Amino acid sequence: MQGIHHNFTETRNDVFLVSNTLAPIIQIRNMSTIFTKSVMSTALVILAVMMHSSCKKAAQETVKEQEQIPLVFSYEVTCDYCNISYIDATNQTKTVTSNIGKWTYKIEKKVSFDLKLSVSSIISSYQTIQAYILKDEEAVYGNLGYNRADLSYNTVSGNGTSSFGSYVSTTTPTGGNSSGGTTAPTSSVCGAKNKTGGYCKRMVVGGGRCWQHK
Repeated sequence: MQGIHHNFTETRNDVFLVSNTLAPIIQIRNMSTIFTKSVMSTALVILAVMMHSSCKKAAQETVKEQEQIPLVFSYEVTCDYCNISYIDATNQTKTVTSNIGKWTYKIEKKVSFDLKLSVSSIISSYQTIQAYILKDEEAVYGNLGYNRADLSYNTVSGNGTSSFGSYVSTTTPTGGNSSGGTTAPTSSVCGAKNKTGGYCKRMVVGGGRCWQHK
């Protein structure tokens, strides 16, 4: 019995010794696991921040690219039996002869030079001429005149100059001529696009939009 008790005591001591030996190892392993988890958590947070910053930067670059999209300028003329002279997208003067009806020309690129448009009738009788400069499909400059029209518009400042032929009655004592008079109006047409696809023809003193389209 004493031998058995002695062996049992030695076994308990061995177990206690092993437990005491393994305890620091287990504690170190647990600390290592906690440290690993902490490092992984930190890495995930850093990765999330980097991805967020990357997405934000990409979004900002997309907005910047959208802001750099050039405006589309265009000419629009309505007249019968008239010649049209204009500055094209390459800043060259081009001519359309014997136009009938509506004529348009778009400049789908960024331009820094003055847009110029000249229209003249090729018939002796009086006719109306509508000549406009549009920006993104909306008339920003132009007017209605008779037999001739000359427009110049600066795409940077938004300022322009124009002259239009005026109607002269053939019943007046002084008569008239086919070229019409020359005017340099301080006012311009409203130009706001309406539901029918045309443009508001109200004259506005000093330019801009009329009361209905402000």
